[in-house]
Amino acid sequence: MLMLSIGNIPKATPGQTGARRSLMVCGYCFHLHRKFPLSKGSTMERTVLCIAGALFGRPFLLEAKRLGWRVYLMTEEKYLHEAWPREYIDEIFAVPDLYDEKVVRNVVTYLARTTRFDRIVGLGEFDIEVAAALREHTRIGGMGETTARYFRDKLAMRMKARDEGIRVPEFVRILHHPDVADFMERVEPPWVLKPRMGASSAKVRKVYHPSEVWEQLEQLGDKQSFYLLEQYIPGDVYHVDSIVWKYKPVFATVSRYGMPMLDLNTSGGIFTTRMVRRNSEEERALKKMNAAIIKAFGLRQGTTHIEYIRSRTDGQFYFLEAGARVGGARIPDVIWHATGVCLWHEWARLELRDDDEYAPPKPERYYGGAIFTLARQEWPDMSAYTDPEICWVQRKKHYAGLILKSPRPDRIEELLAQYYPRFVQDFMAHVPPELTKT
Repeated sequence: MLMLSIGNIPKATPGQTGARRSLMVCGYCFHLHRKFPLSKGSTMERTVLCIAGALFGRPFLLEAKRLGWRVYLMTEEKYLHEAWPREYIDEIFAVPDLYDEKVVRNVVTYLARTTRFDRIVGLGEFDIEVAAALREHTRIGGMGETTARYFRDKLAMRMKARDEGIRVPEFVRILHHPDVADFMERVEPPWVLKPRMGASSAKVRKVYHPSEVWEQLEQLGDKQSFYLLEQYIPGDVYHVDSIVWKYKPVFATVSRYGMPMLDLNTSGGIFTTRMVRRNSEEERALKKMNAAIIKAFGLRQGTTHIEYIRSRTDGQFYFLEAGARVGGARIPDVIWHATGVCLWHEWARLELRDDDEYAPPKPERYYGGAIFTLARQEWPDMSAYTDPEICWVQRKKHYAGLILKSPRPDRIEELLAQYYPRFVQDFMAHVPPELTKT
């Protein structure tokens, strides 16, 4: 295995050989640790470069190796010594900042002098852009920057969805200030000020008055064009997780969050999700809208995690945002326990296939749900939770969580309703004021 990182390493010695050596690339000194010499590449060998800005995507790496591929991993230096499945990874290298485009591009093209990269795959939300830019530069096949933009840029995805006749909350780009003022006159507050790039509800602000908006924009300065202002729609938030083949979802599960992520991140609470009843009105409506989004955004193959909201005012579904990736927050684990379908494995099969054929696995027809929270205790004691529907228990410092599986969706809902106040009492590190006992 090769491990490569950037650091303040003494100047490389010309002709140095052995288990360690330094290389100068793009003005940086790269330090290599490896068991074997660098591969010279071969037309018989296939190599995938996986990009992960955090410890993420382990099942993809394992499946890629099982499929017979050589697996390279690029991450950031701070994650280099995480618990990666190293026995399934041929070479690992790291850079100080994975989003420094110049450095990443030069490192990858340097390595490509001796290693043929047949695929480049970004495993996480932020890695999609990096992988797309590398594919564009190297002309390696896969999703390009234009399509990737629809799954990363919240302004681009909203404009595209609206142009295709798909319902989205009212919004305005932060560019021409008279347009922003007109939006605030037309659309009732509150509004949501969102960064165009970013996962989940990170850095999202709910604002109630025009003066708040102008104050926030003043603070953002030249960065304000990287934001948009959107109508806040109260309602239930859903996520549809899909396997996509030839621009169509060939497998999809529809689930509903307990508390919307925006509210969860701003006021605290406990994360829950549950799969909705199959063939229900909400499942049919969301699957139809989901297929329209995937077709409009031009995704030929892969996996998606797309979020929607059902307005409490008019009962309609609205598109919120899309990711061309496997969902986070243990969502793929919930799906796997309920259906037997591993989204990570199927994504690897799609990206690394040798032909133009793909058939999704036949899913089991259970329902899944989950509950997670940041815990006060270093190692929470979950022994009091013993219902037979519990199929997985979180084992992580300062986290408490369970995954549930049942043939009945109402049983999942019943258990989550029971567990929520118990989790508040037993584990929750931050208790919202409305749930605090008096």
